Amino acid sequence: MKKRQVNFELLRILCMYMIVVGHCLFHGRVTAKLGYGTTNYFLSYLIQAFSIVHVNCFVMLSGYFSIDREFKAERILRLWKQVLFYSLLIFAVCSLCMETTGTDLIRAILPISARNYWFASVYMGLVLLLPFAGMLAKKLTKKQYQYLLLLLTVFLSINHMIFRVDTYGIFSGRELPWFLYLALLSGYLKWHTREDKKYFYYGLTAYILCSLAALASVYLSVRTHQEDIGYFLNYNSPLALAATVSLFLCVKNMPLKESRLDEPVLKIASAAFGVYLIHDNALIRYPIWDFFRASKVARTHWAVIYAAAVAVVVYLMCTVLELLRQSLFQKAGGWYLHTPLYRKEQRLCEALNCMVSGK
Repeated sequence: MKKRQVNFELLRILCMYMIVVGHCLFHGRVTAKLGYGTTNYFLSYLIQAFSIVHVNCFVMLSGYFSIDREFKAERILRLWKQVLFYSLLIFAVCSLCMETTGTDLIRAILPISARNYWFASVYMGLVLLLPFAGMLAKKLTKKQYQYLLLLLTVFLSINHMIFRVDTYGIFSGRELPWFLYLALLSGYLKWHTREDKKYFYYGLTAYILCSLAALASVYLSVRTHQEDIGYFLNYNSPLALAATVSLFLCVKNMPLKESRLDEPVLKIASAAFGVYLIHDNALIRYPIWDFFRASKVARTHWAVIYAAAVAVVVYLMCTVLELLRQSLFQKAGGWYLHTPLYRKEQRLCEALNCMVSGK
């Protein structure tokens, strides 16, 4: 395992932790109960400002490692199985201890199509389209690539900042065109930027400055009575984009030596997507934070610190559950290999692989 990959897996863990903290603050109704101008109010938006990169970086990590990888339908099928497993399991458990509806059942059976997890739905679209985006990107010269990214940046980020309308199908950065753009951007950073230790420091400094600028924009929006006080906290805002690229370059050039911690880091990082699927399922998105009484401590002096600590606990619990699922699937794999369903599955994957590769 190359050092830079360990660097990126650390980024994956950090981004998922940022996501969990954000969900605690919002779904746990902590931010909503904080008094304006209080220390906790400032700390809450400070965390959000430094966390605006989490989804963008997560998408760029996928693009970075997959944009030039050979298409394998098996990987997509594994992703779909993981999403379906948690969707059905959580529905079954919730059906035993709370009231569920027929709509909940349909959403559990069709989690991608029903957008049971918004990120998983959009991410699945990205995974399916990424091989073709990679094929096209490889044919571009460096200048052509730069021009393409410039146009997409104007269309998907700057234009929206100026006019605040989804002219090009982008509103908050939760849409498929934005994910494709981030994947192409990560491909450019992979193919056309060189590794240099100084970019670690430049990237880190730029990330901090952009995050502080996003925090200042929220403060100014409130002071000037603007309606959308969180615009620059959107994933597709220019500040969020600049912070994302800066942090990505920082991690790409991180001077990290091999150590005995590499293996645990890679193990924990492999469970990151499972952490999301468990804690942000629509049926338990709010109850999980109510269990930890997040909203109850919102008006205490240690509300934000408590939220950050609870996020660590939830992250670790979900990581353990996901690693158990991985172990279960691995053990069941030997039996599944001999079933007729697996043979049909393989024939389908082979057909798709040939179709995409043009063979």
